[in-house]
Amino acid sequence: MAQELTNAGCPTHQSAISKIINLKPDGNRRTISVDEAIAMARVFGIPLEELPLPPESGEGRDLHDLTRTVTHEGRNASHQYAQYLLAWARLRHRLTSEDSRTAYEDFLTARKIDADTARHAIAFWLDASSWQHATTAYDTLHHLLQAMGTGHDLTPPAQDPRERSSTVPDLLRLRDLFTTRIPGAPARVVPDLIYRFADTLVRTAMLPAAVPVIDSYARGIPHPADDVVAEIDRRLQEIAEREPHDRNDYLESLAARIGLRHQGVQPQEPVLELAAGLGVTTEDYREAKKISERYRETGVR
Repeated sequence: MAQELTNAGCPTHQSAISKIINLKPDGNRRTISVDEAIAMARVFGIPLEELPLPPESGEGRDLHDLTRTVTHEGRNASHQYAQYLLAWARLRHRLTSEDSRTAYEDFLTARKIDADTARHAIAFWLDASSWQHATTAYDTLHHLLQAMGTGHDLTPPAQDPRERSSTVPDLLRLRDLFTTRIPGAPARVVPDLIYRFADTLVRTAMLPAAVPVIDSYARGIPHPADDVVAEIDRRLQEIAEREPHDRNDYLESLAARIGLRHQGVQPQEPVLELAAGLGVTTEDYREAKKISERYRETGVR
């Protein structure tokens, strides 16, 4: 144990471990320092706050670790599924071209695949019901993971279900991607950049609109994203103009208005002036701004 702690960055002698384990004459044990506690948590592979828990809590800890593993792996599966849908969307986009279909049929025929089988394969990839079934399966997985929470606790990620289901943060995240990040990046790195946004593209149903840009960059050819940005703005405008049914609806529409107004630029004016410019209270402006900026918490800078 002393060697393990030393390897973990906290030099420790065997006598120190003995004093920690064995009771003193007065019935107490040697206390441990913060550095020792951090090293022990690292060695045992448990969070620091769980170190003082009694051994009988081991079953509960083990079950909780399993929930975190399931949630983590589930989120990986969700992202991989989104990338699968992204590849399928590219395939469907390319096969809408008669020249591409002919080239694919010729490719399959050259590999001794009969023409009927080749046409059947192309028909499957283009089939709308098959595509809908695949996207529905993704939605089911995504909602299941939301219900499971983060894995650290069993509550959903946010207390307000309306906020949690808002598409405004995701739309603003995609707007930033197509107006700032992609145009400012070398064409060769854009495909990897887009793949990191696969989940967002699927969740917002923006994949069909964005796939011409995505497919073009995947082949090393830059493509203007004006149509994608226009579609994002159209959807934000719809949210901004719809009649709110409750306060959450109102704040979401206000968040869309703020996003459209600022267009990714951080305003320098005082909140009082910004709120007055939209004809709302500073309290409403601040709450709506939290919704519009939530996408920044995902690591986009």
